[in-house]
Amino acid sequence: MRLAFLTPDWTPNGGVATHVRLAAASLAAAGHDVHVLYRNPSDGTTEPGVTIEPLKPLAQAAFDQILAFRPDVVHFHAVNDVEIERRVLKEFAAIKTFHVFDYCPSGTKFHHALDRNCTFETSIACVPRQAYLRCTLSKRPTVWWRQYEQAAVQNVHNKAYSRLIVASQFVKDEAVRTGYDASKISVVPYFTTLPVTTRAPRPNHLLFVGRLTHEKGVDFLFDALARLTGDWTCTVVGDGMARDALRAAAERRGIAGRVTFAGWLNGPALEAEFAAASVVAVPSRWPEPFGIVGIEAMAHRRPVVAFRVGGIPDWLEDGVTGFAVAPFDTAVFSERLQWLFDHPSDAAAMGQTGRARVERDFDARAHLSLLLPIYQELSGR
Repeated sequence: MRLAFLTPDWTPNGGVATHVRLAAASLAAAGHDVHVLYRNPSDGTTEPGVTIEPLKPLAQAAFDQILAFRPDVVHFHAVNDVEIERRVLKEFAAIKTFHVFDYCPSGTKFHHALDRNCTFETSIACVPRQAYLRCTLSKRPTVWWRQYEQAAVQNVHNKAYSRLIVASQFVKDEAVRTGYDASKISVVPYFTTLPVTTRAPRPNHLLFVGRLTHEKGVDFLFDALARLTGDWTCTVVGDGMARDALRAAAERRGIAGRVTFAGWLNGPALEAEFAAASVVAVPSRWPEPFGIVGIEAMAHRRPVVAFRVGGIPDWLEDGVTGFAVAPFDTAVFSERLQWLFDHPSDAAAMGQTGRARVERDFDARAHLSLLLPIYQELSGR
């Protein structure tokens, strides 16, 4: 099958790019011809059997690139460009993945002013909500209007697709709440590779991986860490606009000497951090569409402690592969971390169970078993 992927990024600098790269490589390994068109600058690295090419900026030129490849299916990943999509839908079988809440003006379904999920469907009322509920951190009315207008146009346009993909039941439920047809939405979870973790973890060592932004909840994690007793260490992998504020927060809580800010890491460097961790934390305050770092941790045989938000319950079994904590309860979050540090044999057993869960539900085989029938259905039409 000839498959064209359109994506903002090819370099794995976040969840979308990581998934696109894994999916493209897995499909190529399964014998499919995969052509990836990416919008932002790339590091130039490739995957075996995958052709990559910068996506041209103008809609007609981008469409001509797709036309030259003559794909059986075009798969849009976070490229919300109505002009390109309309041209493609007239000529090819096409599908789109919502990697975040694409039907929401801010893409987050989260109110920063309240630290609470948004339960409203997209409407003109989203414009003032972006001001008083802080759906976005921008304070510019022009940004609020533009984000609403783009989401409104996309929500009308997306009805032209016969099939849409999301990674969790939560994202599907929220799409249905905002007016999407449930029968057109397929839940196809993310997946990850299966590394061989032979190194024993460092005792009482915690790992966080993600963007350093308000919604990722690293400040909640620091509150939990400040409650721990005994010796422990933590590595924060990632970067973002909240980096300096988080460094200051660690100082205020008296834990700066135990916390290492490692910046963005990929490849072997990131693998080494997972291998060194005894526990991985996902303290997100926003409703994670999935939380791919969780299954990456489980693939490395590491238990996870996370707040029970968004799509996280789709992969985290409380008391089995780690602990799912009520949102924002840093006292219980700390207790669960302490328990895992104090019971390393039980933590290792949870990690083993998590690895088995990934092998069953979140590896390439499981992903392609759900994705390929959708492609085949579309190309058959």
